[in-house]
Amino acid sequence: MAEPPRIVIVANARIPSERAHPLQIMQMAAGFAAGGATVLLAYARRANTAAMLAVSDPFEYAGVRRTFALIGLPTVDAIKRVTIDWPMLNHGPIRLFAHVLQLWSFAVAALTVVRRWRPNVVYSRDLLPLTVLRLLMGQRACFCFEVHTVPRSRLSAALHCWAARRMDAVVAITEGLRRWYLEAGFEPERLFVAPDAVDIQAFANRDKAEARAELDIPADARVVCYLGHLYPWKGVDALVEASRFADPEVQWIIVGGVPPDLDRIRMSAAGLPNVHVSGHMPPDRARRYLVAADVAAIPFSGRQVIGREHTSPLKLFEYMAAERPIVASDLPSLREVLHDERNALLVAPDDPRALAEAVARLFADAELATRLAQAARMEVESRTWTQRATAIREFLESTPAS
Repeated sequence: MAEPPRIVIVANARIPSERAHPLQIMQMAAGFAAGGATVLLAYARRANTAAMLAVSDPFEYAGVRRTFALIGLPTVDAIKRVTIDWPMLNHGPIRLFAHVLQLWSFAVAALTVVRRWRPNVVYSRDLLPLTVLRLLMGQRACFCFEVHTVPRSRLSAALHCWAARRMDAVVAITEGLRRWYLEAGFEPERLFVAPDAVDIQAFANRDKAEARAELDIPADARVVCYLGHLYPWKGVDALVEASRFADPEVQWIIVGGVPPDLDRIRMSAAGLPNVHVSGHMPPDRARRYLVAADVAAIPFSGRQVIGREHTSPLKLFEYMAAERPIVASDLPSLREVLHDERNALLVAPDDPRALAEAVARLFADAELATRLAQAARMEVESRTWTQRATAIREFLESTPAS
């Protein structure tokens, strides 16, 4: 019997973290392990926030099973010092030096672990450490880069492409990202599209009435929920503005976000009694607000390319798994999963009035809301982390080494 493949995931990320990408990385590690692989997730031990330092079990916090090895690697991390603790040093050259020093120190630490583990696959969302590993290790393993966004400047794009061509494979989370690589001259056979996924079991046996009672939300309230971060391209500013065009009895609950974006949204929502901004909370508790909601919103802005073409939001698949009717911006990135009038209502991005009208339509038409929610729930059945990891593994096994 062949030995199970050995996969090392290299993550230059804080674990645990308020951000979404460390949660995605841990879910992928669990997905590979569920498919039979032996998995090590090596992450950077970096300066963390007080809230995350209080987390005693990163597996429990992320909601993943302890099916893979998790190891923190030492790095020279001055980023928090420069950007937060000592703001007088937060200037271009000093900030850049701090980032480069942290990246290189992490790459060196990762090299030691990867050589010791001798994996079949080295997988990462972080291109610079992955490139260092590839250049120093040669073809001892299959190197795969999972891309979530691409550089904007010509110089950064040129360096990015040079590094990405060192990889055996590139996994893109959207067709928009795949097109970018094709236009840059990459071979199609080394590109694979794998949108993000969801842990469907996280929504098993979740009851709206129980969630509302726990969260002190009235049983008869009409609730719209947004779950996620509050970066400008997420379009939450438009969602707050949409509340002004909606029935004032509709409650708009915004779950997630950290400063300074959280401060911006709270200021925007000031004086609106039907808009509630929670700030960051652990993933499991955040999902309870989604279960308690009637409608889920993804108001992404179309003004930045990451929102238009590059994102595959975790919240989208959680909305589908929670079986809540979705109102979303009509953008290419979201149309890869959502289809107007079939499993969601799509509206013009950056148009608060259109967003409010779509929400009102769902509250007025219970049959439509139920049909859309059930269609989305049925479609997300095939989008689990284990299925995603299996598809990526099969692609890597069929990809010729560089």
